[in-house]
Amino acid sequence: MLQIEHKNNQNFGEFYARYDGEIAGLMQYEWQNFLTFIIVHTEVESKFEGKGIGKHLLAAAVDFARTEGKKIKASCPFAKSLLEKDESVNDVFIKD
Repeated sequence: MLQIEHKNNQNFGEFYARYDGEIAGLMQYEWQNFLTFIIVHTEVESKFEGKGIGKHLLAAAVDFARTEGKKIKASCPFAKSLLEKDESVNDVFIKD
């Protein structure tokens, strides 16, 4: 079973994906300012590739932004590519 955990402080944060208790992937972000965070890195462990882990992490980031009234930018190529293609995230995604 997949679980997403979130750790956040005033400078940066991470979303972790656990699959049956094992770390499957992570997504890291940095706060640009009080309202905006930048997704800087996404990584999925090789044995979990192709299982949609990265997409689940990104969905958690979007949910966090919506719940907290924040905006998202992305320098991570994976996150940026998916966010640019998905019009349903236009309420939280700031395109460069």
